[in-house]
This record gives sequence, C-alpha cells and structure tokens, in this order.
Amino acid sequence: MLEKKLQSEAIKWLKQQGAYVIKTSPGAGIPTGCPDIIFLKEGFWGCLELKSSNTAKFQPLQQQTIMKLQDWSYCRVVYPQNWNTIKAELQTILA
Repeated sequence: MLEKKLQSEAIKWLKQQGAYVIKTSPGAGIPTGCPDIIFLKEGFWGCLELKSSNTAKFQPLQQQTIMKLQDWSYCRVVYPQNWNTIKAELQTILA
C-alpha cells in the first residue's frame, strides 16, 4: 500500500472517530521530523507517522521526535501491517 493511500485512510478513520485532524507537510514552520498526522479529541492529542512498509526508512530526526512525542502523549509509526492494531488501540482511547 502506498503511504499516501494509508495516510488518506488514517485521516478518514480518525475523522469518523470525531477527531480534529491536521496533516502536516514539510516546509517553513514545520519542525524537522514532525509526524504526518496530528489529531486532537476532547483533551487528548496524538500523532501518527505513516510509512508504506515496516522496512521504510525514516527521515533525519523522525525517530527521536516520535519517541519524544510518545513520552508526552501518543505517537505511533503506522504501516499497512500494523494499521489494524493501531486502530484498535485508538478506538479504546478515542471512545
């Protein structure tokens, strides 16, 4: 599955759960290593970094940023092989 398709699916799913979703794009004002999706719902926030496979490479500082954001709230690396597991986790959190 292409990363872009997975990203669209994740955004649609998060919105169906009632989350406010922000898709980030590299550029001015976006910190290096920022995850692809930031989502918020009723006092909770999280981030998702989408990859086309579990062997896809990370950009500089992505892994460090993901670990920092995970310490602060919820941040996961999502690829087609673990998307159903992540959705199950989030269903419990966002319910």
